[in-house]
Amino acid sequence: MTSVGFSGQEVDAAPVVTVVGSYDVLSRRAADVVADVIARHPRGAITVPTGSTPLGMYQELLRRIEAGRLDVSGIHIFCLDDYLGRAPDDEASLTGWLREAFLVPAGIPEAHVHYIPTTAPDPDVAARQYEEEIRAAGGLELAVVGLGPNGHVAFNEPGSRPDSRTRVVKLTEESREQNAAYYEGGVQIPEHAITMGLGTILEARRLLMIVSGASKADIVRRALAGPVTPEVPGSLLRLAGERLEVLLDAEAASALHR
Repeated sequence: MTSVGFSGQEVDAAPVVTVVGSYDVLSRRAADVVADVIARHPRGAITVPTGSTPLGMYQELLRRIEAGRLDVSGIHIFCLDDYLGRAPDDEASLTGWLREAFLVPAGIPEAHVHYIPTTAPDPDVAARQYEEEIRAAGGLELAVVGLGPNGHVAFNEPGSRPDSRTRVVKLTEESREQNAAYYEGGVQIPEHAITMGLGTILEARRLLMIVSGASKADIVRRALAGPVTPEVPGSLLRLAGERLEVLLDAEAASALHR
């Protein structure tokens, strides 16, 4: 299959799109991909997302670790995004959420966790250094991402270019409202964040997008069946061709025409 991508670029191979019947199956299939990459590259670098969708994947990975079927002691985790100025121990910190949900219970060594430099004195310089850390680790073996209601990937909001790098971004009101819903008590979400760029994500040797729920059906359709455009950042991942696997549950896939 050949399709026209961003700025007329041809994409020779389509991503692998798999639709499964339930969220539980999606979580197990996503954990299979992560476990396979870790088995093949036990000292490799990966990036993984936060939010409600990957929680089942993390729970499945933890079950395998506790059962002795998966060893994560050698991998390096590069955090995908977080709010500018928020430390991991702040209430509204994506890094803090990831530590609690997966990194700490998985027993990943602290020295192997590379945090987004949200509190650096010069965030722009620190973002460039973060890119250097990724390169020094040999690049990303795997990038696991979700898809936001407005099509954002990590915090690459609409308008982000496919060659973007780790940087400070201004969040849309939609993204801020969506993320505020994860916290109780009206936590104020900052206006700015630092995110790994689309160009960085697209360089991963394997990409996995996981999307669940009927509320994402329309943006899934736009990302996978609409134009490849910066206005829908998720669509730009199609530039990875067959290196990208998309896992959808039936509700998220309900607007796609088979």
